[in-house]
Amino acid sequence: MADKWSDQIRACGLFFISIVVLMIIPLVYHCFVFLTALPLWETNPASCVILLLCFHLLFFLLLMSYWKTIFTDAGGVPYELDEAWISELNLANRFGLEAEVSERVSEVSETSPLTVQSAERKLDGRQRYCRKCRKFKPDRAHHCKYCGRCVLKMDHHCPWVNNCIGFRNYKFFMLFCSYATMTSFYVALTLFTGFVNLLVQRRTIEFGWVEFEYLVVFGLMAAVSVVLTGFTGFHFMLLLKNMSTIEHVEKRDPTKKDQVNPFDLGRERNWGQIFGDNPWLWFIPVGETRGDGVHWETNEAVQANAQDV
Repeated sequence: MADKWSDQIRACGLFFISIVVLMIIPLVYHCFVFLTALPLWETNPASCVILLLCFHLLFFLLLMSYWKTIFTDAGGVPYELDEAWISELNLANRFGLEAEVSERVSEVSETSPLTVQSAERKLDGRQRYCRKCRKFKPDRAHHCKYCGRCVLKMDHHCPWVNNCIGFRNYKFFMLFCSYATMTSFYVALTLFTGFVNLLVQRRTIEFGWVEFEYLVVFGLMAAVSVVLTGFTGFHFMLLLKNMSTIEHVEKRDPTKKDQVNPFDLGRERNWGQIFGDNPWLWFIPVGETRGDGVHWETNEAVQANAQDV
């Protein structure tokens, strides 16, 4: 019953978000293009062209990044356990045979393709395992209750794109946040200037539908730009540390507070892991994230500790 209600709530939330997005996009476009930029054509055509070119470039990159974030699969764990192993593990669990469970998991871990050098283990040293998905979880993978599966390098489930943000679409998500921030700032600043010029030309303060639309879109874009600046800055901070949002939250645990982030390779390499080595492709929502999402390079400190052990 609870699952049914949660599914209905998520469906309503998705419907609401879709309506909001579909209302905001044409409203912003109309206010910027038809009320602000095009009226400048007669008096200042150069400014009109520059405003329209910059706006449509940002708008195109924003929509393209948004599209890629929505429709790019974040990445699921590719390996599955044999059903016989699952039945045996569940049977042992049911009768409280902890020792047998530990032994069986260890045996499977030794033959599983996921048991390459793992930086993340359970407290007892065993491979991380998801009983809901019936899969061993590689480093940085977590189970998403909304998607119903384990996601590679899961960051969070984003309701604004109705998709998990993870290994395969994190670059697109970062570009979407960046272009949304820049577009909202650009629109807010331009509308503010245009609104002031409109009042100066009229020399009177009159509030009709045009002025109302100006104020609504300006207020919306100003608020969005402020919120997104902090949100996007936070994610760039995590990116440069090679941490996901989940890993950042887990770091607050007193038992993990002093632990070294095993995946931090330095800012330059952390950046390249997400955006690639070609600077020309950094700002375009194309390409694939480096690696396979299962095997992760660790820093020298973790490698040294592994050798000592």
